[in-house]
Amino acid sequence: MKGCRETGTLFLAPVITHTCDSRNSRQYESMKSGNRLPLAVAVAVVVAVVAGTFFLRGKSGTGDQAVEESEAPVPVATQVGGPPTGTRQAARPVDRRQVEDQLSSQVERRAKMRDEHLARTNALREQSAQRYASEQVDPAWAPGKISELTNVANDASFEVAEAQPKSLSIDCRSSMCRIDGQFDDSNKAEDWILLYMASVGGSMPNSVVSRTRNPDGTMRVEIYGRGR
Repeated sequence: MKGCRETGTLFLAPVITHTCDSRNSRQYESMKSGNRLPLAVAVAVVVAVVAGTFFLRGKSGTGDQAVEESEAPVPVATQVGGPPTGTRQAARPVDRRQVEDQLSSQVERRAKMRDEHLARTNALREQSAQRYASEQVDPAWAPGKISELTNVANDASFEVAEAQPKSLSIDCRSSMCRIDGQFDDSNKAEDWILLYMASVGGSMPNSVVSRTRNPDGTMRVEIYGRGR
């Protein structure tokens, strides 16, 4: 203490200087600490941003994967070979009485339709026969028409089909013609009808065909038609 008093100003100067240096050093240290604090904060922010980015990417990837997995088609089990034997329903027993009634109804319906068709055919035949009988022969037209219809019947296709009649007569009047044929059986008669009516075409467009079984089993086919 005495040294400080004796040297007075000369001694204090270094002390003051030392004190100032100490203050400056503390201020410098304080400034260095202040500079380190913002830097540390900045580093912390950067680390937080990077960590958040990776976290969000990871979460997004997980979400996309979840969506993809949810959108993936769900396999459906397919059963091959039908239901197990134990689960098949037993076939219902057939009602024979009901089946017989249905068959009987169909037979009756077909018979009724056949009878109605036969009745219409007979009515048309009677009308055509009456008109044919009432007409006079037209010598300018009838011979040529008879020759035309005869040529159709003499076509070689009838011989090939073995559908030739035993006898055949063709006659024409002024507009109506009549064809009368005799056949060994119904098969030949039907074959001849199909071939002749398909071949005659427009030569006798409006025609009525009737079939009659003779007592000896042979068939008679009679056709009335308009020739003009």
